[in-house]
Amino acid sequence: MIEKLLQLGFSKKEAVAYLALLEFGTQPASVIAKKTTLPKATVLFLFENLAKRGYIRKSKKGRTQYFFADPADLESATQQELTARQQTLKETIPLLKEFRTPYSSEPKVTFFEGLQGCRKAYSLILQSSTEVCEFAAHDDLMKMGNDFMNEFMQKRAQNKVFINVVCANTELHKKFRKLNKQHRRAMKAFSPKQGALHSSIAIFENKVLLLNLYHDAFAILIENEEVAQTLRTIHTLVWNGKQVA
Repeated sequence: MIEKLLQLGFSKKEAVAYLALLEFGTQPASVIAKKTTLPKATVLFLFENLAKRGYIRKSKKGRTQYFFADPADLESATQQELTARQQTLKETIPLLKEFRTPYSSEPKVTFFEGLQGCRKAYSLILQSSTEVCEFAAHDDLMKMGNDFMNEFMQKRAQNKVFINVVCANTELHKKFRKLNKQHRRAMKAFSPKQGALHSSIAIFENKVLLLNLYHDAFAILIENEEVAQTLRTIHTLVWNGKQVA
């Protein structure tokens, strides 16, 4: 019972004194002090606080103050406190939201491991409600399997998810390019002499998916509007061939 009262907000001494008062009925603080071995002044202090909260009642006979505990009083007072707290919460939350900076949002990061995890992560693109911007390491993407990739490209086309791909000008790229219209895809390629993509980055909705299959197979999905917009801007600059002064 003490544990239950602690969960309701009682201190341990309050719980001990309250249970003793329930057991022995209407009593002055001095009697409960003897039953609990708590100092009389402590019991009196505890009972005064409990009475203020409406958990117990008090009365006076002559010069002696008596206290009485009824679980119904505890229930009623607790319900009133909950109602008051809910009202306070309702009034406070909008004020707290005003203090929160509009320039921050909590990022959600999900890690996928292994080839199967990479397939699962890459398949999230199929449900995108926006066009996809991608820096694609095609040779490495094919490590997820020809069957998987062919099915993925067919499903993406069926779902009408268009993708703009920046990739290296390789033999695989030339093969894919012939099917661009069928696969709802646009591609721009750079010379392998300019560098290499060992990881693929797909930007869609408010998400950025980093997919690495070069040596280790893993994927990281970041769900954050600011991060997605930043990578989308970089993709646009590369796509349009803009030079930074």
